[in-house]
Amino acid sequence: MGDSIVRRFLMLVTAGICTYVSGPEADTLITADNPHINYYGRFDFTNAMAPRFNWSGTTIEIKVNNATTVGVELIDGAGYFDIEIDGKIQTTPLFADSYTSKKYTLTSSLTSAPHVIRIVRRNEPYWVIATFKGFYLSDGAETQQLDKPVRKMEFCGDSWTAGYFIESCADQQMHTNVNKTWARLTSKAFKAQDVILAESGIGLLKSLGGKTPLPQKYLAALDTMGGAASPVWDFASWIPDIVSIFLGINDKSSGATDNEYSEAVHSFVTTLRSNYPSTPILFISYGGCMDNATKAAVAAETTSLNHKNVYYMECKQQVKGCSWHPDTNDSRAISDSVIVKIKEILGWDTTLTTAVTVPHRSNALSSHITASQINNRTIRITCATQKSHTKLTITNAAGTLIQTLQNNNNGEYLWDIGNVSNGVYFVNSEGTGRTRVVVRR
Repeated sequence: MGDSIVRRFLMLVTAGICTYVSGPEADTLITADNPHINYYGRFDFTNAMAPRFNWSGTTIEIKVNNATTVGVELIDGAGYFDIEIDGKIQTTPLFADSYTSKKYTLTSSLTSAPHVIRIVRRNEPYWVIATFKGFYLSDGAETQQLDKPVRKMEFCGDSWTAGYFIESCADQQMHTNVNKTWARLTSKAFKAQDVILAESGIGLLKSLGGKTPLPQKYLAALDTMGGAASPVWDFASWIPDIVSIFLGINDKSSGATDNEYSEAVHSFVTTLRSNYPSTPILFISYGGCMDNATKAAVAAETTSLNHKNVYYMECKQQVKGCSWHPDTNDSRAISDSVIVKIKEILGWDTTLTTAVTVPHRSNALSSHITASQINNRTIRITCATQKSHTKLTITNAAGTLIQTLQNNNNGEYLWDIGNVSNGVYFVNSEGTGRTRVVVRR
């Protein structure tokens, strides 16, 4: 734990949004590079003490013990954040109203028991790139390791995915909330971590108002609105189990033809496949909005172009929200239909009895090996640098060999855990390293 001492805060509530002023002495800084802090979404870690982010849904998480007060330090000026305590979203969101570094209290009434605190960027990127400077805990508190869910889902979309005006038709910034969209509801249903890349007006080929289409932003760690510099995203650092793309509405409004859009689909599949060779790709379209072009392009991908694991579904939900956008009920219905489709594709269950998690950081572990749960008996393991003929070994914490796995010729290894006891296991690859899997029932 860090030893920097900062000041406690008094909270003021104005128009339902939290703002804060400095108060008397207290809290201890937990710096942003602390290994007990979990990051979900795309971040720029060029400065590990001050990671930057701005995509909707980016989330920062910490598990604390014996902490009465938890605060956070941000540079932002335009960000609205949901505060989650032990999985429950607090009634009042945080508005990070300062373009310079400012400290905000998240809660000041925790019990001494362990608690999980999450801050979730709920509104869209716009022109601001936020910076996280660390958490603040009351004196005597400690942090604890919290393993991440093993399942990983990536979502690409427009305002329907970003949650534009999803809560109310007044004050777009305040009532846009990605936490209530079909994408976030879907990842929560599958108990998965996610990356959400969404922006109002954006398209796959053509965007409203001349905005940069999503494929051009996709390669960057940050949404580069306004021409802000962003490092290239490291795709090897986070490989999803499925990518879902829900675009086409703004392309249709911006005059894209079916042929143009089909070519854009093919081009984006090529981009995805260059980074995720075997990850399933699901294209979703809304009726009348490039749906025929998308369906035809996906059909060509899986036949004449011989690209496996590319899928299509049509969204038929009639939306009733602001300016022809989904409200919370519409988003739930869209999510329900997507969940059914993803169950068909991956065989995942939404009522897991076995939780499988892997640690998010360890210098001794390999980032090239990833594990994801298919169902209650099977874990799929992929190894980015593994040769097709090479076997993987499974050992327990004592180093005892449990099982040897053979590649199934699709770049995957399937581990049957039906008769495996709870505990810590290691997936080992000669020359690549290993990753840890925790099996709990």
